[in-house]
Amino acid sequence: MFFNWLKKGKKIYSIIYNLCPKCHSSPFWPSSNPYKNIIIKNKGDIGFCKKCNLKYEMEPGFWFGAMYISYAISIFISLSLWVFLNYFFSNISITNIIIIISSFLLLCSPITYYFSRLLWINIFVSYDPKYK
Repeated sequence: MFFNWLKKGKKIYSIIYNLCPKCHSSPFWPSSNPYKNIIIKNKGDIGFCKKCNLKYEMEPGFWFGAMYISYAISIFISLSLWVFLNYFFSNISITNIIIIISSFLLLCSPITYYFSRLLWINIFVSYDPKYK
């Protein structure tokens, strides 16, 4: 019963398993690897679901909202890393902290991009049980 919240029909299921938010069957991104999605030539358009035909970009500029989600994720990562560095390395300089956090954010940017779009579309699209 512990994993009852992680079952088909829940938004977290769609986000964790990279699935269409409407049918929870077809993949949202071409690959579940965020770094691989940057290399694949999808021209920034992830299109539509192959099973339920949900058009992912519902209107022009729909993905601008995902930018705010990405920003929030980046702030969380930055603050967590800052607390970690200050706790375990008490005499580290502010310059080194900035370099470490900036480098880490640059390496994590494909992950934040990947999850920000999944989170954003799941805010607006709900699971439809007719696509079992």
